[in-house]
Amino acid sequence: MKNITVIGAGEAGIHFIKKIRSADKNSRIVLIDKRDLYFQRSNIVNCWIPNGQCAITRFDDEFCSAYSLEYIKAVVERINPNTKKIFLKEHPSVDFDTLIIASGAVSRDLYIRGDFREGVFYLSDIDPLITRDYINISKDIILYVSTILGVRIALFLSSLGKDVKLIAENLDFLEGYKQSFVNLFESRGIDTYLNCRMEEAIGERSLKAVRISLPKIFSAQVMFVDSGFTAGRILSDSGISIDESFYTNYDGIYVLGEAANKNIGKDKFFMNNADQARRQARLLAHHIARTDMPDEGYSGTSVTTKEELLDKILQEETTHSI
Repeated sequence: MKNITVIGAGEAGIHFIKKIRSADKNSRIVLIDKRDLYFQRSNIVNCWIPNGQCAITRFDDEFCSAYSLEYIKAVVERINPNTKKIFLKEHPSVDFDTLIIASGAVSRDLYIRGDFREGVFYLSDIDPLITRDYINISKDIILYVSTILGVRIALFLSSLGKDVKLIAENLDFLEGYKQSFVNLFESRGIDTYLNCRMEEAIGERSLKAVRISLPKIFSAQVMFVDSGFTAGRILSDSGISIDESFYTNYDGIYVLGEAANKNIGKDKFFMNNADQARRQARLLAHHIARTDMPDEGYSGTSVTTKEELLDKILQEETTHSI
């Protein structure tokens, strides 16, 4: 029986599992991730709507049974591609025949002093339910912005009546829409500080204040860091490199989704990432299962360009403000 191991429970990893199981009923499938839940990063604000429905998939007995899946909650420390072994932190090593590295994207580290304190959240490490609890009990929120995700979070938090301070080196990624968004922030009571860096998260155990590079100190109970992303790569005893698409220099090892996106660091809008991850996962699953890929209908997102996305946000938020 073939052992198929998936590292990463994001859009690519979860969609691959669903597709490979429908095409291959017999292989053993193991999922490894440090979090026991999945949600779409681009829809994080939906998880914070008071009394709203939060679209979260938990890797509980019901989920594992549905896909004949073994889930391991652990941090991957390194891979040995020659012995086909995965070494985990505080967990026995795992053997594999086929390995799918779908480790997604990780936030760039801004090297903010004290960013280990409770109440500081880099976007790639967010647990939507934990952050929702923090938001519910907090009034003052600091948000560092470098992508459209931070912009949307700032607007959403302001709609909840939070005192939001937006910090950014610049908002140039908004291009010709920059002034429209600055005006929108002002109309929504969001204090905006440009040409600034995050210097320090201040407090003892929990966040109490944030120092920025003006220099200035703001009271805050929560700080979100939207610092942009890099591909989430796994350390290996011998280098694993992507040859073409999701193929690597090792037979039986594939890299899928944002982990395979060499340009993720330049991405500011993430419009079609989930669609691309699902398409890749579907193609790879049928390749591994050696089955013909069925001609399935597929509907992607309606927003396909950054101009359409920015127009859509401005229209929604302006209507919301009226």
